[in-house]
Amino acid sequence: MLTFYLSVIDTEEDKIKFELIYEQYGKLMFYIANQILKDNFLAEDAVHDSFIKIIENLDKIQDVNCHKTKSFIVIIVKNHAINMYNNRKRKFCVSLDEVQHILFKDFDDSVLENGDENNINNLGDIGKAIVQLPAMYKDVMILKFVHELANKEIAALLNINEATVRKRIERAKQKIQASLEKEN
Repeated sequence: MLTFYLSVIDTEEDKIKFELIYEQYGKLMFYIANQILKDNFLAEDAVHDSFIKIIENLDKIQDVNCHKTKSFIVIIVKNHAINMYNNRKRKFCVSLDEVQHILFKDFDDSVLENGDENNINNLGDIGKAIVQLPAMYKDVMILKFVHELANKEIAALLNINEATVRKRIERAKQKIQASLEKEN
């Protein structure tokens, strides 16, 4: 499968970068997708589609081994798997709360995504407020302010409307402000 992905990439430098991403994050991506979808075949499809998205956005990845890259990749696969889960379960009327429960019960990523108490203390009040955000707001905030993506790029990555991205950012800011006011 790696050969297929490499055949789509133009430059040798990007091929090397993608190969490192593939080897380093492939199993994690499958694990995340499988935790959401509970189906090996669907998880493989989610990972494949996520790798295609990663190839389309390879220029946004600078250092393969940094936590920023890991969170970028995790957000892509997680949201794609959630979309697949919702599309599959829409016929059976499963709530979004159930999907989020399945997704976040075991997953552990970077400081902003896992809420590790030792590291939260180093973040300050705003960091603590971000950690407490619901995942759909946290993901958009990370992509917007950590990865510095435009709303249009975030919408494409998460397969949502650009207006939805703007609304999630607005709501996340409101939640952060309310959390900060509550603390002080």
